[in-house]
Amino acid sequence: MSSSFATALGAVAGIYIFLRALLHFTQDVKEPPSIANAIPFISPIIGMSAKKAKFYSAMRDKYNLPIYTLRMPGSRLYVVNATALIPAVQRQFRALAFTAIESDIAANVGGVSKATHKIIDRNLVRDEGYLMSFPKYIHSAVSAGPHLDAMNRKSVEVIADSLEAWARKGPATVKMFEWIRHELLIATTDGVYGPKNPYRNPAMEKAWYKFEPSIMTFVLKLQPQLLAKEAYQAREYMAKTWQRYFEEDWFKTGSKLVQCRVKINDEFEISRKETARIEVLGSIAILSNTLPATFWMTYHIFSDPAVLEDIRTELSKGVKEVDGVPTIDMAHVKECCPILLSTFQEMFRYNAIGVSARIAMEDHLLEGKYLIKKGSTVMIPAHVQHTTRSIWGDSVNEFYHKRFVREPGTKRPNPIAFRGFGGGTTLCPGRHFATTEVLMFSALMVLRYDIRPVNGTWVRPSTDKSPLVAAIPIPDWDIDVELHPRDNKEWRVSFSGHDKETKIAAEDVEGATENLNH
Repeated sequence: MSSSFATALGAVAGIYIFLRALLHFTQDVKEPPSIANAIPFISPIIGMSAKKAKFYSAMRDKYNLPIYTLRMPGSRLYVVNATALIPAVQRQFRALAFTAIESDIAANVGGVSKATHKIIDRNLVRDEGYLMSFPKYIHSAVSAGPHLDAMNRKSVEVIADSLEAWARKGPATVKMFEWIRHELLIATTDGVYGPKNPYRNPAMEKAWYKFEPSIMTFVLKLQPQLLAKEAYQAREYMAKTWQRYFEEDWFKTGSKLVQCRVKINDEFEISRKETARIEVLGSIAILSNTLPATFWMTYHIFSDPAVLEDIRTELSKGVKEVDGVPTIDMAHVKECCPILLSTFQEMFRYNAIGVSARIAMEDHLLEGKYLIKKGSTVMIPAHVQHTTRSIWGDSVNEFYHKRFVREPGTKRPNPIAFRGFGGGTTLCPGRHFATTEVLMFSALMVLRYDIRPVNGTWVRPSTDKSPLVAAIPIPDWDIDVELHPRDNKEWRVSFSGHDKETKIAAEDVEGATENLNH
């Protein structure tokens, strides 16, 4: 062995011993156990990069801990496995705050000015702060009532009109993800932004598709001007487009939701130019999950004849002839189709890979037992909850479309373990709007079309290349499919009565849990 090699080996050994000692002496005995330390501070990074969302379920299976610590350079992650600990984390919405993450996203992803970021960052965990106030400002727009009705109906009308136009063309061949993504993008943004919807401009839609895959580059501040140049330029184009939308007062013809977002910015003295940058983040909220969720919902229904037959039979019971025109009522789809709704929930359980995260604003003893250190991040991975055998049974790794159908004598899975829309302060406020869109698109496709893969066989796309920030994964490749209208009739959607919220998250289910709405 040469002296230089021996010297290098000794140096490596010395560094390793130092890092092991540093790890040991800086880990408080009250903290959750530290794992994945084969290479101190580095092993978690390697594992997360290689396995992505599956890394957390692999750690759960290997160590079987209710909560554990991942040590990385300059940071600590506390990962929650035990469903019973989730309410405890969510109750501590001031000590363990999501608003700290939101503030960083506004600066790094939205690119707001220092002055605007100072406003957003002020009073992060106090009720008078911008981010703590935000849910209260938009509550009436996204809760059951006339404003949510208006958004729902507009988006469903856009979907129905577009599918009617496609049906009149006869059979067509499309790329399934690309086609669904466009259909839902237009329907969603028309519902939110009104007749002056900027996404009606193909350049804006293209900019969104350039920007979204590189969001993590902005989150991590990895010089997006250089490493994600096209995404950076797309963001700047979107910001300028939104600036005109707000400065021309076009938002006044949009939904109550976008009007409420302007109102809070006005009252916190945030300019319309800066409001435009914040609205780039609004696009993330309304598009990032809805578009891929609709793709996977369509895939699961049409790729399995049994699922398609069950849902088609269920929906057909609500079809009525009105003046000779087959009509389906939105209320029937949302309230009288438990198999369709269960399939929607199962689609989230089976596919969702999102992580609810919070920053510790102070040292906190979780449940009087686990020390959470100030400045660390607490994470609740959806994939862990959605793949826990003790909750979902032996069929946990299978797609079972009737899993959420309530039947007499059967025990309901713990609703806290369903993380399709997050939970607590990370609960998606637009979940009722998104649910209506996906259910209605699925219903109209089932009633009006047959979908067949061009090559004759359904093959589920992998998702290994999906962006790290995606809560619902993006398929690695598209599926060429044939759309076949089932008849040559004109169809209509009716809207009877007052639209109701769909009980989709634990917070929506009465008696599911206590003190979870934080």
